[in-house]
Amino acid sequence: MSLSSVEGRRAAAVLEETIRKLTFLEAISPDILQHRDELTKFVGDEVSQIIGDQRLLEERYEGLISQRSKLRGVANKFRYKLVQTEIEGVSRKLRNSTKSLCQNLKDNPDISGNLFKIQRERQDLIEIIEQTINELRENGSFTTLIAKVTKDIDDQNRLRGSLRREREISDTARQLDKEIAQEKLRHLRQVAEQQALITQLKQQLKSIKSKTAIDVNSLQTVAEARTCSTARVHRQTERSQEIKASSLERHRETEKMVHASTLEFLEMKQQELANKLTWWANKYRDDYAKLELRLKTLTQERISNLDRLTILKKRRDSELKAEHSMRANIESRDELERRCLVKSHKERGAAAAIQSAVRAFLDRKAEEDARRAADKKKKKGGKK
Repeated sequence: MSLSSVEGRRAAAVLEETIRKLTFLEAISPDILQHRDELTKFVGDEVSQIIGDQRLLEERYEGLISQRSKLRGVANKFRYKLVQTEIEGVSRKLRNSTKSLCQNLKDNPDISGNLFKIQRERQDLIEIIEQTINELRENGSFTTLIAKVTKDIDDQNRLRGSLRREREISDTARQLDKEIAQEKLRHLRQVAEQQALITQLKQQLKSIKSKTAIDVNSLQTVAEARTCSTARVHRQTERSQEIKASSLERHRETEKMVHASTLEFLEMKQQELANKLTWWANKYRDDYAKLELRLKTLTQERISNLDRLTILKKRRDSELKAEHSMRANIESRDELERRCLVKSHKERGAAAAIQSAVRAFLDRKAEEDARRAADKKKKKGGKK
């Protein structure tokens, strides 16, 4: 953003007037270094006294805490309660002292520091205005002033946010203080209840101890009687175990003798079996060689017999074929003759002719059967 030359000169004149007034204010302000000691003496005495008192209270609080830790394991709780009460009183005084110190510092701020801050901010403002005047005279702009204003606005926004967060934290702290106070009250009630319960338990413990002492005496008598009885039983058991041990020792000696005899017998038997094993191995080798030779011989005989059987089968097949063909011829011839006889019988009607023909047929058949029987005998003789 830029201004015209006339507006720039007007703005520069106004800013120069502002610089003169600020310079005049700086000239009439008091000297900080000159009045610093007076201001410090004015507000320092009361603050120093409060700080000293607070330091003494802190030392007293530390001593009481150490004393309470030493008394924690002591049976007598009276001194422990007194120290605890004194710690609570010192703690309240410390809180009040801290509040008083904060209030005093708030009511009596650092005047010299504030004056020094005013002078520094005034000097910074004069420098910003001078830079703005130079920019207005050169190009009619005031970017430095805009940047400064923007930065101050951002700082104020951050400050407001910080103040808001601080208020929220303060509210939270107050709420936590209330909760702590409630928790302390609840803790005190619990402590009182626990103390009452401890007292009751102590009474119960005393009654239990007295009852336990009586029970212990009676149980001790019973235990002694049981111990004597158990000792007698153990002695009897020990004697029986000694007798049993001697018997087992004799039995062990007998077993050793039996074991030695058995071992000697088994070794002898093992040697005998080893000799037999050698003999049977040799016999197996010899028999195997003989049987293998016999197998080869039988194999050759079998091959030759198979060849001979094949030849005989072929010859028998040819003979059977010839016999079948001859039988077929004879049967066909007989059938033809029978038909002729039947036909002749029908034609002649003579019984004599039929009888003679039948007898002739029977004779031929008998001859044929005799011849066949002879052939069969010959074949059987050839097979043998």
